[in-house]
Amino acid sequence: MNMKALLLVFLAFGIAFAGLSVDAYTVTKDSFKPGEPGVVTITVSNPTGAERVTSITMSIDRPPELTVTSAPKMADIDAGGSAIVSIPFRVKEDAKPGIYLLNIVFTGYKGVDAAGPSITSTNIASIPLTVVNEPILVFRTDKQLIGGLDDILVTIANNGGKASNVRISTPEDADVSLYGTDEIFISSITGTETTELMLDSRDAPDGPTDVAFLVQYQDELGISHTEDMTLRMTVRNERLDLTFIQNSDVVTKQESTMSFSIRNDGTETLEDVRLAFADSVLRIKGSGEMKFGDLAPGQTATASAVVFAELPPGVNLVDGQLSWIEKDVQKEGTRQVPITITSDAEVGVYLEAKPLPLMLGGDHTISVLVSNLGSYNIENVDVKIESPALRSKDISDIQYIGGLQNDDFSTVQFQMAVNTTAEGIYPVKITVNYRDQSGEWETQVISQSISVYGAAASQDSPLPLVLGVLVIGVAIWYFKFRKAKA
Repeated sequence: MNMKALLLVFLAFGIAFAGLSVDAYTVTKDSFKPGEPGVVTITVSNPTGAERVTSITMSIDRPPELTVTSAPKMADIDAGGSAIVSIPFRVKEDAKPGIYLLNIVFTGYKGVDAAGPSITSTNIASIPLTVVNEPILVFRTDKQLIGGLDDILVTIANNGGKASNVRISTPEDADVSLYGTDEIFISSITGTETTELMLDSRDAPDGPTDVAFLVQYQDELGISHTEDMTLRMTVRNERLDLTFIQNSDVVTKQESTMSFSIRNDGTETLEDVRLAFADSVLRIKGSGEMKFGDLAPGQTATASAVVFAELPPGVNLVDGQLSWIEKDVQKEGTRQVPITITSDAEVGVYLEAKPLPLMLGGDHTISVLVSNLGSYNIENVDVKIESPALRSKDISDIQYIGGLQNDDFSTVQFQMAVNTTAEGIYPVKITVNYRDQSGEWETQVISQSISVYGAAASQDSPLPLVLGVLVIGVAIWYFKFRKAKA
């Protein structure tokens, strides 16, 4: 039960026991900014069957954040009568956000004895007033003309108090909706924030339209608000109505075989449909175009081609060049085609042990060098090492590295004991977990081998140590200079 409802319960309870009753109150606004004025209006009554209440006075107990500009006088109230009193107030300029109680005490007299009126009638109204500088959000965009799938830049200006946990979405049944995500999240807006979003207007009719957004946020008091906002834009869709469907992964900076489908959602048959990409960051090898053949209304055709993409991981809008024949007329058009790029994230792992060689019953430090062989940074990297010949002496068998830039490497160490009872070559499994540039979690498992020697093996022989140093040296050389020579 909120404060206002609770107050009404108290007021109703007081009717039966007091000559004065506070029946209801109103406030000019739900909330007030610092420095804003307001008015509280209270209805005070004398319940039916009671005696006349006279010499009514009103005292006001206010918090220091409020000032009361005047306190009107009250007349007597007959049995069954009521009076309305208005109390103007102002929030001080330096008032902090909060909910403040304005307490008004009404006192009067009912009944008489030999000495005159002597029976006191009292009632109290406690009225909550919310002080907060509410956010005032204004949207504007870098373009007013859209058609199909469009990347737009939205600038949000906040002309009020801080807005936190801002979520922007579009209604489910909207003609123009967000593409690729359900909502845009901004942690806070105090001045001006700019965000990119992709709009899908393929189902919208041509012409001016109000693009609807649902904006949810919290004000300085943590109170949640929901607002409907619109941006006036113009939709101009081409008559060519196609849906693009990517059927296979395209790995960044690698040759990939891309399987792609086009569905004809229009009403006309399209012949000899071909697709090329104008942007050099996505190149089709060979003829430079994908051929889909003829497409009747509602029909889907698929083509494959070897492509090379220099695009970042995630969804990218690539300028596509379409050509087709419609009613015996050769036509051409451009469309932005959504292409999902997969990260080429890959790690290399190299091992070193100290002391060498690994001895039955010995304690050793195993160093694991992890290198980022991909084109983009990876984050949250951790390493785990497992072998039937080794037992971890650390608290955890997982070591954390953190982030690795492309062409970077880092080394972690494991304290291990050789727990096998026989010499030989044993497998080692190294598991590396990381988050790639697109935000996806990846797990890479690398299997290698280690040699375990008995007590009779010469520990003075430099060969195992030299081999270990050579392995690490070759690994670093390969990692540092392989791309420069590629």
